Amino acid sequence: MNVKLKHTVKIVSMLLALCCVFMCMTACGTDVKVKINDNGVITEADANTGMTIKEILDDAGIKLGEKDETEPKADAKLEDATEITVKRYAKVTVKNGKDEKTVELVGATVEDAVKKAGFTLDDGVLLDVDKKSYLKDGMVITLNSGIGVSLTVDGKTTQCKTHAETVKEFLDEQKVKLGKDDTVSPKPEEKIKEGLKVTVKRVEYKEEVRKETIEFTTEEQNNSSLNSGETQVTQEGSNGEKEVTYKVKYVDGKKDSEKKVSEKVTKEPVNKIVEIGTANNAQANQFNNNNNNNSNNSQSSAQGGKTVVSKQAVYDCDGSGHGYYTITYSDGSVEYEEF
Repeated sequence: MNVKLKHTVKIVSMLLALCCVFMCMTACGTDVKVKINDNGVITEADANTGMTIKEILDDAGIKLGEKDETEPKADAKLEDATEITVKRYAKVTVKNGKDEKTVELVGATVEDAVKKAGFTLDDGVLLDVDKKSYLKDGMVITLNSGIGVSLTVDGKTTQCKTHAETVKEFLDEQKVKLGKDDTVSPKPEEKIKEGLKVTVKRVEYKEEVRKETIEFTTEEQNNSSLNSGETQVTQEGSNGEKEVTYKVKYVDGKKDSEKKVSEKVTKEPVNKIVEIGTANNAQANQFNNNNNNNSNNSQSSAQGGKTVVSKQAVYDCDGSGHGYYTITYSDGSVEYEEF
């Protein structure tokens, strides 16, 4: 047999062997499409239900580390599974300020590593990587816990951790919305520092209308018809009323101050009038005499067909005892008579 013939026989033998292997694999399983999830990286591969998970991964060019795991297990046959998950081993370091811990996990995320290290993730903590990302062996995870700030708003005080640079940014971060009259202390542009106390006061202005009393006053008038030391009320007093409008300032729901805006009188007050006696003894005697004369005149007037209804003495202010009478008759006529 020549060399060329030998070479041809060798090739045919190899082809027959490959056919046998193919026929054997076909007889042992069914061809399927498999999805491989390797730490979030998805790969689709052709496989056979008779193959092991490791064989499928090897064919797809995915290598397993010594401590890596798979789901299903690496030595298990694919059977009716259509998805393979690769869980990578990772030894990582978690740093939180001066505190540092090393943890080992398989198929875990950054968030899982932080929790295993004994640290807490909250709104005030920043990570240098996405907390949902998968771990990689040798990774260093750094936590930034932020600056401690006290926030008082709507009557409640909370302790916060922030990465904001100014008070305004901090309030935006905390989703605190300010009304047009609200006040903030310190000022919004002030820089954030450890232990800062930020206070928001809710300020509201309201107009209020109230009814208020106008007190009457007492008016005193001299009366020379009364002896000195005697008084006589000639008009009783009564209070008035007014509507007063105030602009009232409320801080956190409590009244803080008010300012009168306007007022309107709805009922005028009536003053009380008190007459004060100023007559001395001589005037009093003269007054009595005049009264006697009055009585006589009344009788004589009655004979003339009309009677005196009243006769009132009005004295001069010089204390002389002189003045005049105001005489009113029954027919309505009035006369004045000096004395």
